[in-house]
Amino acid sequence: MNLRIEISQKLFQKDPNSSDLGKKIVSTAICLIDSMGLESFTFKKLANEISSTEASIYRYFENKHKLLIYIISWYWNWLSYRLRIETHRITSPVEKLDIAIEIFCHKLDPIDIPDSLDLN
Repeated sequence: MNLRIEISQKLFQKDPNSSDLGKKIVSTAICLIDSMGLESFTFKKLANEISSTEASIYRYFENKHKLLIYIISWYWNWLSYRLRIETHRITSPVEKLDIAIEIFCHKLDPIDIPDSLDLN
């Protein structure tokens, strides 16, 4: 499944979906930020985790703030896409609201993320 959900190009130097390294940077950053928190997260720790260099990460993102905003934008665009798809043919406002609440309250597990992070 290859979806293209637009995310502002101002958030990245190089499109992370353009390479396996970029996708690995984003997916590993999500896990590291989740486990250690944003304050402790650094590009150096991310580089060590993916067996790469800090310079390679800076080719994709100017700083960790832009990486975080990219991840948040991706997440909200993904939720918006799911909401549109899952309520497309439903006419009942109450049923649409029930589905929306389920989508927004459901914890996003790695299994829920498409194999390709090609949602940019």
